[in-house]
Amino acid sequence: MSIFTRGRDIKAMEARINDIEQKGYYTPDDNEANEYLRRLLWGLTRTTEFRSFERNDLYNAYRTCSAAFGIIDRIAKAVSECAAYIELLDENDEPVEKHWILDLLAHPNDRFSRRRFFYAWSTNYDVFGDAFTYCERWEVGRNMGKAKGLYIPAGNRVSIDHGGVKFPIMGIGITGSPNDKPIPNEAYFQSFVYNLDDDSFFGFSPLLAAAWDVALLKKGKERLNTAIDNGGVNALITPARDKDGFVVPQAAHEVEKEVNSAKNANKTKFLRQPIEVHEIGSKPVDLAILDSGKESVTALCFVYGIPMDLYYGQSKYENAKEAKKALYESAALPRIRVFCEDFMDYLRRNAKAFRLSDKEQRYHLEVNTDMIDVLQDDPKDVLQNLNLMHASLNELREAYGYDRLDGAENPGGIYDKPMLPLGTMFGDEFGGDINEKQPVE
Repeated sequence: MSIFTRGRDIKAMEARINDIEQKGYYTPDDNEANEYLRRLLWGLTRTTEFRSFERNDLYNAYRTCSAAFGIIDRIAKAVSECAAYIELLDENDEPVEKHWILDLLAHPNDRFSRRRFFYAWSTNYDVFGDAFTYCERWEVGRNMGKAKGLYIPAGNRVSIDHGGVKFPIMGIGITGSPNDKPIPNEAYFQSFVYNLDDDSFFGFSPLLAAAWDVALLKKGKERLNTAIDNGGVNALITPARDKDGFVVPQAAHEVEKEVNSAKNANKTKFLRQPIEVHEIGSKPVDLAILDSGKESVTALCFVYGIPMDLYYGQSKYENAKEAKKALYESAALPRIRVFCEDFMDYLRRNAKAFRLSDKEQRYHLEVNTDMIDVLQDDPKDVLQNLNLMHASLNELREAYGYDRLDGAENPGGIYDKPMLPLGTMFGDEFGGDINEKQPVE
């Protein structure tokens, strides 16, 4: 089949296929017809969901809407900060001090540090509602089978190869990649927000839920920019309507001629016809559309699950710790738990390829929140609670990181007894002492 006869040959092939088709089957020895059918079905079923899912629109919204970028950026930074405290625990919840999984998370690849890697993962997860993590393995050597590097492809470049009922996803492709072959399922894992549109196999982006609010912000700013580019407030001059609401065509033509004439530019002009002036642009009343930006930011904070104060900032310095604590608890930690769970599930599904032992398959990843300062209780609150419960001196020392007083330093265990203020009374203040024997009638 030459390039000059391609169209004619395909038409002949189509006619021939129609002649030999019997109830959906072709003769086994007709390789040419079967190859044509295979290629045709491949072209029809191997589709991406960019157009229907509008993933490029999500990408553009993240790039052009400052509110969306600000919220997603803050969450991603918090995720990257908390990721430094991820620990690998065994089946007894005891920390595993040394393992290639820990080395991989500490240095995902040559270009991304742990901080940049988790920032990229979180950004994709919040922009597109999903994040694809490609895992490269050692092919030879003593580390053969172990993970060599982790990579986050941009979500707007990822396509999903659809399959059948038994294997709905055959793999993923990367737009612009020099490799035409799809990435097999065993070489990546997908973290995603549940999507009711399960035919696409992509996650559900929070930006879709706030799409109207994001569009409102963008339109308001575009209108303001247009007004500024046009020199501020502009005016439209139209002929005045008569009492019946009509404009005489001759009057409209005369006004248009007088106003738009070059010889009348920058001149005071008396018009014979009544006119109406409509100001447009950056008038205060027109700028009211930007006041709705606060409601749009509120909607974005709502869909991303963070308090609105985290976007607008704190008015008092002493609230900064509480704000960061809220960001970690409401956004960063839940996202890291998603990654940790998906990553370990991926390793367990491919345990044979990664050469994981039965013991290693019971490992799990957790964030050690005890190592994060902003998540700890305020020392003043701790001291107040200990005093209210009449804690012992040793309990107070342990709460502040001091060693207990034991042995000769704790005669009779006095420092393990509650510290009660003088005059503390137990029982009924109007009855007898609880240590005295009460009279029996």
